[in-house]
Amino acid sequence: MERPIDEWVNKIHCGDALDLLPLLPEGSVDLVLTDPPYGIEEPAVVRRDGGKFGVAKPIGLGLVENLQVAKGVSFRDWIPLAVRCLKRTGVLITMCRKEDISRICDFLEELGMTVRHVGAWVKRNPPPQARKVQWMSGWEPFIIATMGSGHHYNYREGQHPDVIMTPICQGRERLGHPAQKPEALAEPLVRWWSFPGDVVLDPFCGTGTFLAVAHRLGRRWIGIEKDERYAEMARRRLEALLPQSRLPDFGENLK
Repeated sequence: MERPIDEWVNKIHCGDALDLLPLLPEGSVDLVLTDPPYGIEEPAVVRRDGGKFGVAKPIGLGLVENLQVAKGVSFRDWIPLAVRCLKRTGVLITMCRKEDISRICDFLEELGMTVRHVGAWVKRNPPPQARKVQWMSGWEPFIIATMGSGHHYNYREGQHPDVIMTPICQGRERLGHPAQKPEALAEPLVRWWSFPGDVVLDPFCGTGTFLAVAHRLGRRWIGIEKDERYAEMARRRLEALLPQSRLPDFGENLK
């Protein structure tokens, strides 16, 4: 059963997006901006059998501690639920695997969406290849689609290419999520594809990067995160931006 939009806005909801998205009011969101879990490789293990050093420890990316393996979610499962939540001129922006670009674009068109851009996040400092058997992964795609022929686009911000170049998330900004995106990537996506006062939904919000940027730019926001560890990180991060209000404890979240 749907819950009023006021019960959702400016809150982190800990739960499975596939269960919670149907509870959002239909046509209540201006922008869906997300980086869904499409699979994270396990840390590579280099074995030096018979060598001087024996068997090496697992090699991660050197970016986070205790790298976790995340299971992916099919875009065919979550995208229709997210599209249902969009307003008549709503926008959907999703990061994706390179291998899925054409499949997602075709699927969005089948749902009545119009694909506006297949853009690229270019990493100025991509992580090195631990096994040294291929090039570094220097870019990740994102897809921008709008409801029908809608143009919910903030042209007053001026011109911008469909390429965003930033460093990977690092330093104090990194909170421990293995796939955390930098705020510098989120800012142009929020600034150009939504307006102040809009509702921005991230159904796989992780540590809340996209939501933090949305809040800073004067947007309202809704976060959904299945992993309680990351939901708590996001809750604390967003709570720090709302000094005059209190985000709900997990026991108060929607079920």
